[in-house]
Amino acid sequence: MMQVFLAAATALLVFAAGWRMLSPQNSAAGGTAALLLFLGHPAFLSCFQTSSPWDGLFVMLFLTAWLWMEHWSLFMRSWVLAAVYSFGLWIGSPFVLWGLAALVPWVLFNRRPVAAVVSLLTVLLGGLAIFATSWGITWLFLPAIGRPLFSQWVRWDGLNLLPAISLPWFLLTGGAVIERCHAMVRERRSDASIYAAMLLAVTALCASAKAGIVLVAVSSPLIARLLVKKEFIFHRRVRWVVAATFSITLGMTYFVALEPWRIAGLAMLLVGIVTWGLYRNSRLPKFMIGEAICLGAFLSESVSSALRLFHS
Repeated sequence: MMQVFLAAATALLVFAAGWRMLSPQNSAAGGTAALLLFLGHPAFLSCFQTSSPWDGLFVMLFLTAWLWMEHWSLFMRSWVLAAVYSFGLWIGSPFVLWGLAALVPWVLFNRRPVAAVVSLLTVLLGGLAIFATSWGITWLFLPAIGRPLFSQWVRWDGLNLLPAISLPWFLLTGGAVIERCHAMVRERRSDASIYAAMLLAVTALCASAKAGIVLVAVSSPLIARLLVKKEFIFHRRVRWVVAATFSITLGMTYFVALEPWRIAGLAMLLVGIVTWGLYRNSRLPKFMIGEAICLGAFLSESVSSALRLFHS
C-alpha cells in the first residue's frame, strides 16, 4: 500500500514539474506529456520493485519545489529547499549527496555566483540544522527511533543505465541533457531545468543500482520540455515518422526474436535511412526527425510492455 502511495505522489510531482518547465501556453501539455512518459516507461514497474521509492519522492519534491518557487526571493526559496533537504536526511537518501554535487554547475554558471554560493550553503547547513533539531526532539520522546539513516550514502557501482534498456528513452534523455548543457554554456545562466539535467548526469555516473526510479522520474519532464513544442506536435511529417517508427517497432517486437533494445535500434535505423532519403532536401530539421523516431520507438516499447503485462 505504501509503495502505491509513493508511486502516486511521485507521478503527481512529475506532472507538476513538467507543467512548470514549459511556458504557460504549453504547461498543461507539458505536464501531461511528462506524466505519460513516466508511467509509460517500459521499466516503470520494475524500477519501483528494485529502487527505493523514497529516493524518487525526495528528488522530485526537491526539483518540483524549486521549479514552482523560481520567482520567489532567493532567501525564501533556499530555506524551503533546506526543509526539503532535511526530509532527504530523515529518510537516509543518498541523493542528499548527489543532489549537492549536481548543484555545483548551477553555482558556476549562475549570473550571481556569490548569491548562488550563499543559497547552496543555506540549503546544506539549514537542512542539517532542521534535521538535527527535528531528529533530536523526536529522539527525546521516542528513543527507540535509533540512529539517523546515514549508512551507504556514497555508493559507486560504475556506470549504471538500468532503465536504458529502453534505447529510445536513453537517446531522448541524452538529447535533453545535451540541450540543457548547451543552453547553460551559451547563455551563461542556470535554472532548475539545468539542475535537473546535471542531476541526471550525476545519478547515471555515481549513484547505485537502486536509482532507476529517480532516472525515469527526473528525465520525464526534461523529455517533455524537449518534445512539447508547436513545430513538433503539429508537423505532418513528424507525425508520419512517429507513426512509421511505432508500427515497425511494434511489428518487429512480435516477429523478431531479439532483445527489446536491439529491436528498437534496428527499427530506428531502418526508419532513419528511409526518412533521410525521403526528406533529404526538406526543411524539416534533422534533430526533429531524430526526436520523432525515438518517440515512435518509445511509444511502441510502452505499448508492448503494457500488452505483456496484460497477458501475464
